[in-house]
Amino acid sequence: MTRIGLYGAAGHMGKAMTKAIVDSNDCTVTSGCDRLNSPDIGNDLGAVAGIAPIGVTLTSDAGVMCDNCDVVVDYSAASATIALLPIIIEKQKPLLICTTGFSEEQHAAIVAAGRSIPVMIGANMSVSVMAMYELVKSAARMLGEEFDIEIFDFHPWDKIDAPSGTALELAEYAAEGRGVVLSEVMVPARFGETPNPKRGRIGFSSGRGGEVNCENTVFFAGPGQRLEIISRVTDYKAFAGGTLMAATWIASQPPGFYVMNDMLA
Repeated sequence: MTRIGLYGAAGHMGKAMTKAIVDSNDCTVTSGCDRLNSPDIGNDLGAVAGIAPIGVTLTSDAGVMCDNCDVVVDYSAASATIALLPIIIEKQKPLLICTTGFSEEQHAAIVAAGRSIPVMIGANMSVSVMAMYELVKSAARMLGEEFDIEIFDFHPWDKIDAPSGTALELAEYAAEGRGVVLSEVMVPARFGETPNPKRGRIGFSSGRGGEVNCENTVFFAGPGQRLEIISRVTDYKAFAGGTLMAATWIASQPPGFYVMNDMLA
């Protein structure tokens, strides 16, 4: 039985994960942490998630969370993840990061943490998107540069990073399928008059509004034809299964920096 500590336990996904772990036969939630000013600090995690009490109190002390789990699942925010790193390295606990929006410097710090602990980043833990990664890579490999690749992500009004982490991962798979480096072909945003782009680009656009959970579309637009690969997550619980699978997997790995492909392989 894998003992999970939830970091960002009072957020949308933290609550969904509490419910999912309670229903799991392979994992148990033994600790939870959230920001110091969260109104839920001191409350039972079950009550925070809207279910019966489970006997685990929400804390603001990340060290206490680490002391009471086998692996930490992070659904917080980029700055909170970076603040967690020195603590989790000191406590020598595996870390599954499901947070997005990291700068290059922050991402480098996460990679460096892999020298001390097993750490894995997964921008989207739904199994439909895991399948979508492979479909996008295959389509990019089969369709030549006459097919422009455009990626659109639609998320709720309060998501702060754009493009989303999922959109960027989809682009990485598309670039891999094409045999190119994403940073050399990506068009992250457009505004006003833009010059005619070169063939082979990978463009991004983002929508934010309402209570949309997570939608991602990859367009392959070619001469007289268009292929669309779409994933729509309608409930946060869709992320739970993949998260628990990844948490159990990373908990048994040696120190290193891992991505989704390592687990799927």
